[in-house]
Amino acid sequence: MREILFRAKRIDNGEWVEGYPVKYPSGEAEIFKECGEPPDILLRCEIHPETLCQYTGLHDKNGKKIWENDIIRVENSADEGTGQVEFYGGMWYVDKGVNNSLYDIMMYDDEAEVYTVGNIFDNPELLK
Repeated sequence: MREILFRAKRIDNGEWVEGYPVKYPSGEAEIFKECGEPPDILLRCEIHPETLCQYTGLHDKNGKKIWENDIIRVENSADEGTGQVEFYGGMWYVDKGVNNSLYDIMMYDDEAEVYTVGNIFDNPELLK
């Protein structure tokens, strides 16, 4: 079974937090993170909803989790480029950064070099 996980930037300090999102009718959004230590079993963090990103279930060459809206660099014998991770047509892609087209990151293998270099919120200049 695949791991379903989200991350977003906290409102109070701007740091990234991973967990499970909740959006209230008021429009406020929080992420709940399991801490596992009683009495604080859940850590509740108010987040910027526009920064909410889903985990793809994949890791880059350095073992780092690949998230929606990450900027990744692909370098292998057939493909090269930098682009933004997006969910499209039921699959995770790098949008238009690799050979100026969609690159299916689910299909990379040991020969592909895929590195997370940033994300669109902290490093938008990497897409220029």
